Parts: sequence; C-alpha cells; structure tokens
Amino acid sequence: MHNESVTTIPLIGPKQSKYLENLDIFTTRDLLYHIPFKYKDTSEIISIEELKKEREGTILAEVSSISNIWTRGRKIITKAKVKDSSGEINIVWFNQSFLTKNIKKGETFLFEGKMSNKSNDFSNPAYEKLQEKQTHLGKITPFYHETAGITSKWLRSRITWLKDKIPKIVQDRLPQEVLEYHNLIPLEQAIEKIHFAQNFEDIEKARKRLAFDEMLNISLQIERKKEEKLRKEAPKISKKRKSIEDFKKTLPFELTKDQETAIEEILEDMNFEKPMKRLLNGDVGSGKTIVAGIAAYNASLSGYSTVIMVPTTILAKQHYQTLEKLFQDKDIDVQLRITKKEIKPSKKPQLIVGTHALLYNTKLPENTGLVVVDEQHRFGVEQRSQISNLQNEKKVPHYLVMTATPIPRTLTSVIFQDMDISLILNKPKDRLPTKTYLINPQSRQKCYESIAKKIQETKNQEQAFVIFPLIEESEKIDAKAATMEYEKISKTWFKDIKTELLHGKMSEVEKNEILKNFKEQKIDALFATSVVEVGVDIPEATIMVIESAERFGLAQLHQFRGRIGRGSKQAYCFVIPHKTSNKIRERLKYFSENNSGFDVAEFDLQNRGPGEVYGYKQTGIPILKVSEITNYELLEQTREVAKYILDTYSDIDEIQDNLFK
Repeated sequence: MHNESVTTIPLIGPKQSKYLENLDIFTTRDLLYHIPFKYKDTSEIISIEELKKEREGTILAEVSSISNIWTRGRKIITKAKVKDSSGEINIVWFNQSFLTKNIKKGETFLFEGKMSNKSNDFSNPAYEKLQEKQTHLGKITPFYHETAGITSKWLRSRITWLKDKIPKIVQDRLPQEVLEYHNLIPLEQAIEKIHFAQNFEDIEKARKRLAFDEMLNISLQIERKKEEKLRKEAPKISKKRKSIEDFKKTLPFELTKDQETAIEEILEDMNFEKPMKRLLNGDVGSGKTIVAGIAAYNASLSGYSTVIMVPTTILAKQHYQTLEKLFQDKDIDVQLRITKKEIKPSKKPQLIVGTHALLYNTKLPENTGLVVVDEQHRFGVEQRSQISNLQNEKKVPHYLVMTATPIPRTLTSVIFQDMDISLILNKPKDRLPTKTYLINPQSRQKCYESIAKKIQETKNQEQAFVIFPLIEESEKIDAKAATMEYEKISKTWFKDIKTELLHGKMSEVEKNEILKNFKEQKIDALFATSVVEVGVDIPEATIMVIESAERFGLAQLHQFRGRIGRGSKQAYCFVIPHKTSNKIRERLKYFSENNSGFDVAEFDLQNRGPGEVYGYKQTGIPILKVSEITNYELLEQTREVAKYILDTYSDIDEIQDNLFK
C-alpha cells in the first residue's frame, strides 16, 4: 500500500480524485500529508440548558422529531427537536432536506455549533451519530484546506480509513540518533497524531517533527549543492591589488565600506580554482554595478572576459553606458547585446552586457571567467535553467548574482541555496535619505499642487515620477489607473509642466525614447506603471508619488522609492492609498518611517508571508505546510544535521525521499 493512488481508497473514484488533484493529492501518502490548518475541541459535552446560556458548544442529545418544511419562498427548512436530561431544544437547518434520511427519531447524536441570534433555535449545527469511535465530533476535530467538491468532513472520513495503514504508507528513514538528539517522535507517530490528536500536546509534538523534516529537506538541498560546487573547477583569477587600487583612485566618488568589503570577498573567491557562487545583495542605489565592474576589471587584467546578464533592455543599456564610460581608457572591449546577434570577436578581454538574448548566443567568449546575473529571479523559469546550464560543465566561470530586492537572511539561504552572501547596506556618502510621507486620500489634490509648484520653483530642474498599479481601469480591481489618471492630473494640477505616460504595453522603442527624454529633462513628470521598478536611473528625479500604494508590497514600494534620490539633492516620496484600513495604514506608516529595504522586507515578510511578498514560482521559495520559512534557528539546526547525514550515510536519497514534505 506504500504510496498507491488515492483511488485505492473506498469512495474515491475518478470524480473525487480529479477534485483532489486541486489540492496536489494524488497518492495515499499525499492524502496523509495533507495537514490540518486548524483544530476545534468538541470533546467537552455540555447539557442543553448550558448551551442555552453559553449560546454555543457541543451537546449529546436524543432526536425527538425531525421533518422538512417548505417556506413561501419555496425554500426548505429542516426542523428537529432534541432532548437530554436537562431539557430540550429546537434545531433548524436550511436547504438540507436530505438530513431527514441521515438523522432518525430515537437516535442519539452529537451536535456542535451556535445558537441563532434571532431565536432560541440551535442553527445549522454540525452533527455526528454517537458511536464507539467518533470521526468528526466529541474530540479534537481537524480542519483541512478544501476545494470544490471536497470538504473537511469528507477528508476526515477518508483519512480515518487510512489510520491503521499509516505504518505501511509512511516510512521513517531519519537516523535514530537524530531523533533522540533532537527529541523528535517517529514520522508515522507524527502523522497519526496530527490527524487523530487526543490532546493539544499531541499536535505540538507532531508539528515539531513535521517542521523539522520540511526544513531538513531544504538543508539537504543546500548542502548537497555546496558539495556539487566543490567538484567543479573554475579559472584561478589572481587579485591584481595595485591595479585595482589605482583604478579606484580614478573614480569620481569614494567607495563605501560595504562596497570595499564586497569587492574583497569577490576577488578572494575568484582567486581559487573552485567556482565562486556569490550573491551581492545591496539596497537600491547602494552601488552594486561598480562592485561588479571592478570584479570584471580584475578578470580582464588576467585576460578573462566577463558576461553581465540583466532582465530588461532598459537596464542592459544603462549598465552598458555606465561600464563603457568607466572603462573607456582601459584595455577592455565593452559590448551591448540585446538581440540574438553574434558577439563580435576581439583580441582584448571582453565585457558583454545583455539581456536573456545572450542565452541564445552559443558563442560566448571562450575565455569567459566571470558571469554576473542581475535580478536573477526576474528571469523566467526556462531562462533561469539556461543560466544554470552555464555552470553545469566541469570547468565553469565564476558566478555572481546581484539583487536590489531586499531579502531577509533566512530567505536568502533558501532561495540562493549554494551561494555565499555579500551585503551592501550603506548608500554612497553624498546620498541623503529619501523623506517619505503617507498622504491621506483627501489631501491628494493639495499634494499634487505642491509638487507642481516645487518643479516650477526650481525652474524645471527637479523631476517627478507618478506610479500607478494598472494601465487601464478594471471592473474587477478598484484602483487608480494610469491612462485615466494621467489625463486628469496632467490637464488640471500639472497643466503648466511637461508630462508623459510610460507603461509596459509600449514597444521598447517608445519606452526608450520616453526615458531618454526624461533623462535629458525634456519631461518634468513621468507617469508610469511598475515598468520603472528596476533599472531606471534619472539623477534629477527627486519626487515620487505612488498611487493606490496599498496594492503594492512594501518591498516593491521600496524598489520604486529607490528610483529617486540618486543624486545629491533631497528626495521626497508620497504614498497615497486608494483604500484605507487600520492594517493598510500600519503597513504604509512603517514604510514611510523606515528607509532600510532590509527592515521593510522583514516587516512585510512577518506580516504578509513570503508568498505574497516575493511570490513562490518566480523566486523558488518552497511552500511549507508546517514550518515557517522565517525560522532561521531551525534552518541552522537542520543544516548541521544535513552535514552529519551527508558525512555519515550512503543512502541519502532514501532518507531525503521519505522526509515529510
């Protein structure tokens, strides 16, 4: 019976199995691993008289009468009268005429629910006939995530049928010494207790074991990838310290301490024949591009080329312009590749900047020693797979991933599993922290009027972004839309300044032309959708308005905010919610008072969860049933166990395959 199809269970035919697929349940083990998300204790039986006082609870009563009644509106009400030694009570159910077949006069049932607020009737209670072993009531009752055609009650009955078969279906392969050291119960016990808990201590013990398994599975993936990395070779690129120091002196700005540290860590990694796999996680505007540029320069000094891959054409062009200017008098051939055209060969070490078009170019320079991928999670699944293939050969280039998406340390370990991490927390010294204000929707007009006035007072030397979540009005989503609001604002409050609209439906040519005009200050205020979230660098942009701000996650709001204040002038960000509630105000207030992307991301993660903040498919964050992805302590604990298992046991696949996950 080990992991057979769910259709081997009585009352599960093709129709039910199709419903179960919506819950990712295909096998008997999948069904047992469908864990309750909450419990209700219906084990305390109270009398009918107590129920009338308490207004809710579980009673054990004999059925005196039951019948269906048709109302004038042709609706069916099922009425029953039940009694116990303390008295009797009327029960009503709506539109459940079949109950007269299930509940018979003279039989004893458990009923659980609430009294009606409008009458003294017991309204729509759950029910179960009294029997030797209860499935639904008179116990700690589990409740499950449901789908169309599948209820918790139905799931309980099918899982109950599997109860005696748990030892045959669930195979625990976790070493005994690990169980004892971490005070864990066997897996088959954990699965039984999670579904058939006698008390809440059972649930706690079961959840502890299941959470451990989930995190251990992640930890084994991390440690196995690290071992795999050690089996590969990369070119040893020595640190050219004097040349690097001389190059730093030519920069028009001073590097921050964090940038210096990151450069040292990267150059140290590249100095070995084992491939570097490092994440450079830096807040928006913290100067990651120059760090990658110096790594590329160091590679070129040893004759190696570098490939920098970014998710958008706008960002590719921006990086290209920055790096071409940086290395204009150096012996480096800087090229931009945003189409599938072949890379031009060169006798010099090359620095190729491009989009995913590079993935379809089979002729990357043979001497490629470093690959840099910016915002890797923004590439599609297939593209990320192709990027990974660059690392699949035994002899591979060093690999650096950059992101401005602030990710808390637990998620960083999980998403970028086999990578070492460099953080850039400090921004360049000449950058002033952006002042952020939460604007009441009623003060919206006043806000726009003051922005227009400021732009005019500075003689159009300061520029503004206005961000919207949608391109067009949607009947389903009540939010400000860029097209309509652009027309309204540009013709009223912004009628005396130059405006333009930018959105994702435009062609690359149109987008680039608008951004070029904005950068050249031919446009005062740019209205845009989230297309500007990454990679738009306009030094004179000092003002941002984010409309319907509640529709964005805080990490995304922070990305928007990072588009302004990239020069030495004071920048201002105004967040205007379209709808307000205490929860929305709390989130946006926190955002307006905190400039650190990492703090904002941590707050958002704790309040909304990783799925809402970062998404699951795009980032590769695993969906956990019991454990919390933010449980850093458990992750560290299980990583030690993973290392022990990898060092001690040979049947690692069997151990990992049989973990709860």
